[in-house]
Amino acid sequence: KGFSSDAMAAKMALPTCVLLWLAVIPLCAGQEGATNQDDAAKVHEATEQVLHEGGGMLIFAAASLMLALLIGNFLHHFEVSVLSESMVIIIIGYLLGIILPTHGGSIIAWAIGDVGVEEEGLAMAGVLNLFLLPIIIFEAGWSMNHRAFVDLLFTILTFAVGGTLISMVVVGFLINATCHVHGVCSVRTAFTYAALISAVDPVATLATYAHLQVDPLLNICVFGESVVNDAVAITLFRVLNEGGIFQDTSFHIISSRIASQTSLLLFGSVGLGVVLGFLLMLITRMSRLTHSTSNCVLFMFLSSFFIYSFAERACGMSGIITVLFGAMFASAFAKYQFSGEVNMFCAFTLKQAANMADMVVFLMVGITAVYCDVQGLVFGLLVCAFCLVGRAAAVIPLAFLTNLCKEIYRRDLPQEKKLTLDWRKIFMMWHAGLRGGIALVLTLELGPWVDQEQAGTKNTLRNATVLVIVFFLMFFGGSTKVLLKCLDIPMEGTAPPMLIHHGKFWRSMHLVRDRVLKRVLMLREDEKESSSTLPQILADFAEVERRTTSSASLPDAPPVPHVSVRNPGPSRRGSDLLERANPTERRRQGGQFVSLFGVQDPMHVDDDTSSEEEDEGDSEESVAC
Repeated sequence: KGFSSDAMAAKMALPTCVLLWLAVIPLCAGQEGATNQDDAAKVHEATEQVLHEGGGMLIFAAASLMLALLIGNFLHHFEVSVLSESMVIIIIGYLLGIILPTHGGSIIAWAIGDVGVEEEGLAMAGVLNLFLLPIIIFEAGWSMNHRAFVDLLFTILTFAVGGTLISMVVVGFLINATCHVHGVCSVRTAFTYAALISAVDPVATLATYAHLQVDPLLNICVFGESVVNDAVAITLFRVLNEGGIFQDTSFHIISSRIASQTSLLLFGSVGLGVVLGFLLMLITRMSRLTHSTSNCVLFMFLSSFFIYSFAERACGMSGIITVLFGAMFASAFAKYQFSGEVNMFCAFTLKQAANMADMVVFLMVGITAVYCDVQGLVFGLLVCAFCLVGRAAAVIPLAFLTNLCKEIYRRDLPQEKKLTLDWRKIFMMWHAGLRGGIALVLTLELGPWVDQEQAGTKNTLRNATVLVIVFFLMFFGGSTKVLLKCLDIPMEGTAPPMLIHHGKFWRSMHLVRDRVLKRVLMLREDEKESSSTLPQILADFAEVERRTTSSASLPDAPPVPHVSVRNPGPSRRGSDLLERANPTERRRQGGQFVSLFGVQDPMHVDDDTSSEEEDEGDSEESVAC
């Protein structure tokens, strides 16, 4: 059942070698055709330089992240919400960028040689695309609340699809109308940049929501919109960034090409993600991988990188969209295969890896901020104003549209079950339109055509993107808690549960799941693991806590005899800690669960209860914040 240190090292050796090899490949991709000794020597020299420079940079990157964790812990201890952890990391990254050799600094020249701006940008793009984005997006799909997401699917799709299109049109039109001020005068550049800057990434806002346990309706709307919005914005950007559709000057032909290629890329990536997610769950069932917790957790962790690279390189689809829907499908059926122990450790591993990736993304944002010039500053400030206008033009009318549809479609239900958005939630949804790593990655992926139409435009767009991220994070991410209190939005355990009504769409999906998918992907009773180490760990932990408490209160008391709990029995769900964790206590500790596991129910206890209720014919359920 266990692994020795040598076995664990051997098991981790291959993934480590693969990751190191993938890290070297993108930086050496320019060395093509090494057909003679001179080319081979150049490749060898470039590889050694990459390893040397990467080792020196790793010292300061790790030190910066460790410092950010210490400062973040200090802010949490004193409940300072004005300055978010993401903003702290950006500030540290900015200070690190000042002393980098690429910015003329010589303080760390002993560790890092002379690295050019182009090499630094290439390294950042490679790290972001190959290592950071896959795990961030995979964790977002894995931790999705599927029941609330499906019930609010119409609302989420309305804001994500319609809101992205409206925001792109408004921002692109305003950029083109003010070209005499900032100098970005190409119509294609304006709308391509408007598409990428429309990708919202409210990391700081969602972190505050989880910590304060805000209204669950507001939380799922913001989270669901941000996830699907990224897919729509990336699809539009990919289509506009490719030059093939602009060979014809006819507006009708260009519009039809954009619509067809956008639909093909979006729905093709979604379908590929569902297929790969199905194959993942089928492989884990056929191989009985769930019998080994460590192997199963590592398998799901590495699958995020495989899905992303397979979609991008082998299929020509969007890796981000494919990873997102693959993770959503896999997590929906993981509870039918995985034990509570495997589910918990998977959620913990993915959440902490995504947290680390988010920290590295914001560190890169801070490092890139040092290159911001006057033109980028002017254009960035204008884009901030344009994004606010575009966000308002999208959120306000679409919110009234979704409310009207709910009033008509759910007219027979009580008001609390219609799940309409009042003006306070609408304002907070407008306020949650932060930008993050997705916008920075897409900016770095802009093609050379941007500078061919107007020299220096790509640097201006990159600097403006960094300024937009910093501006929104500073003023909107830091003011979330204050606005929640001023608007009197329920939070900190006072928010009522969200009542979900299972309509015809949910029941049809439930029927497909039970009649088809569960028969293929669900383990039989004789295939499931009969024993688990998690109940023993929790029982031992409860025993240690009991001894510590009794020793502290009665210092002269005799030692407490050890009670054996090696065989808790099939009727026990785990330890006494889990038995005492009633729904009210779990809701009170929801913020801590989200920070650790990304979800409030990592072992899917509530899902099991809800499934039993559905089998009894109940068509309604409540989802806590």
